[in-house]
Amino acid sequence: MNHIYLGAVAFGVTLLVASIVMGGKDTDSGGGGDADVGLGWAPVGSLRFWVFLLAFGGGAGLALEALGSSTIVSAIGAGVVGWLAGAIAVAVVRSLNKNSVSSHVKAAELVGTSGTLMLPVGPGKPGKVRVEIKGSAEDYVANLVEDEETAELPTGTPVLVVAEGERGSLLVAKAEM
Repeated sequence: MNHIYLGAVAFGVTLLVASIVMGGKDTDSGGGGDADVGLGWAPVGSLRFWVFLLAFGGGAGLALEALGSSTIVSAIGAGVVGWLAGAIAVAVVRSLNKNSVSSHVKAAELVGTSGTLMLPVGPGKPGKVRVEIKGSAEDYVANLVEDEETAELPTGTPVLVVAEGERGSLLVAKAEM
């Protein structure tokens, strides 16, 4: 069984290092909502769960066999330690995600703010607007508010965000100075 535990540790640690280096998101299949009553306690749909189960369960199995435990005790111990490590990791991350504050700005929050065109915009021709909000500059796709007398607005023109457009874009109009 030593080779199984060693393979589990190698696979789990490889996935753990890859997720740290690549900064990937967990493919968690739930756990935060009220609809997740059935298997909320069993986070088997989470990649994070499997990474910790393999890494820590395999390590516990190796340690127990090295200490001279029987095959049954090593297997049960590896399973329990791995399951607990995976479940605790998922629970901690879910708790952090539920209680964390995001600085992400939604397009609807920008209505009424001013920005500067980074790419020209005209009727039927989308451009790009830069808006300063929450201490950072964010660029959004900009569409000109439909108006018969509005011509194309060049780069550098100050604009006013008047509404949210399709797919997070912004509807802008020339800012009156």
